[in-house]
Amino acid sequence: MDADFEDLSHNVELISRLKQLYQATLRFEDRIDLANDPAIYDKLSNSDKIKYNLLMSYSLNSMFWMYLRTEGIDPTKHQIKNENDRLKKSMERAKQINDKNTLMPRVDKNAAQRFIRNSLWEPKVNEKDNNENK
Repeated sequence: MDADFEDLSHNVELISRLKQLYQATLRFEDRIDLANDPAIYDKLSNSDKIKYNLLMSYSLNSMFWMYLRTEGIDPTKHQIKNENDRLKKSMERAKQINDKNTLMPRVDKNAAQRFIRNSLWEPKVNEKDNNENK
């Protein structure tokens, strides 16, 4: 009798987890639909578009990774592992480029023009000063 109860509790737990997976999949699908809205994508800067494309690619590859796991296939021996590694490198490169652009010192053009103008300025010589120096 205890074995039957154990099987039943195991089945209830499995059903509960499957329901959770299904609900998470629906929420993910809703977010993907929102993220694929062209009106939002068109408003993004080039840097944000790069981040968006990398995020979407990585997310879809991760979903495929999970699919392979549910099918009993070892994803570490599948081509998806190489693709995920490639995307991770691309994400790191995009981050480096973004950090370089945000941390790079900028020149204040107006201030630079003032420095140059003031360093080239020579005072006018008064005629009185010229007469006194003679």
